[in-house]
Amino acid sequence: MTALAVLVQAAIDRWDARLEAQLFGTEDPVEVAAGIEAFVREHLGEPVDALLYEAGVGAVAGLRLVDGRDVVVKVHRWNVSVERLTAVQRVQAHVAARGVPVPRPLLPVLPLESGLATVEEHLGGERIDGRTPEARRLMAEGLHAFLDATRGVDAEVGRALILRPPGEPLWPEPHSVRFDFHATAEGAEWIDELGEHARARLDAVELPDVIGHLDWRVQNLAFRDGALAAIYDSDSIGKAPEPVLVGSTAGGFCIDWDAAVADPPPNPDEMRAFVADYETARGASFDAAEREALDAANLMMVAYGARSQHSDLFLQPEFGNTSAIGWFRLLRQRGERCF
Repeated sequence: MTALAVLVQAAIDRWDARLEAQLFGTEDPVEVAAGIEAFVREHLGEPVDALLYEAGVGAVAGLRLVDGRDVVVKVHRWNVSVERLTAVQRVQAHVAARGVPVPRPLLPVLPLESGLATVEEHLGGERIDGRTPEARRLMAEGLHAFLDATRGVDAEVGRALILRPPGEPLWPEPHSVRFDFHATAEGAEWIDELGEHARARLDAVELPDVIGHLDWRVQNLAFRDGALAAIYDSDSIGKAPEPVLVGSTAGGFCIDWDAAVADPPPNPDEMRAFVADYETARGASFDAAEREALDAANLMMVAYGARSQHSDLFLQPEFGNTSAIGWFRLLRQRGERCF
């Protein structure tokens, strides 16, 4: 096995091979790795080592090339388009040019097996504990810097999925192939009720959209020498009003599902502290209308987390037995209003 194949095997052992089967047409880690390596060899150069492999919304591989460059390849599922990913790359380049540590795209969007591949530079950096006050402050400041840097860029990156268009179902398509909301509806009525309440409030929001990062969590960030060093998961770039972005981020900023023992979501006090840190970075408090949007978005995000983990409890209890309890507890603790 190549180094990448070993990492693919470890990811399959930890979760399962459904994503790989859908993207690459095989559950064999050697074949999955070979497909990614062949793509990199054709378009960038010879890969000589593997840095990482993660399977979630898409398949992500980090490779070192013979010329010394470190690159990240992400193979996206069928629920994205070339147009949207190209718009995301435009935002990446715009933000990186303004000094924010977003990896620069290295190739245009290209097909890879049954998915679409994007390739960007790997900036490195270290992981930190997202629950510390210092980490929380860095993440809040980084989010504000990211939003500030996107001003003026014109890119059709799409709106946040929690902002559901009229007539659409309450929940968007789950972000991972392992979730099935339809098959696990029984017992989730209390979550759906809170989700409907949040949706009605979000439908009433009349605030301008900005471009931000919709999955701003410590797992998608890297740090070096007490500063933010890298912002990953760029396909999470999208549009929403600023307080909607902040409210949804507050619901999960400290979560790292790849940690040895995954942390539970933040508690209500930690969520409020994140918002306060963001307001400090912003230099102004949110007004009443903005705080209403923030609270509604936070409720929707936490309800979605609970709904996802409710699915796990039914379909894959080995994943849901611990993290689900944290989402359920948080949803009940925060109730209809928290901010």
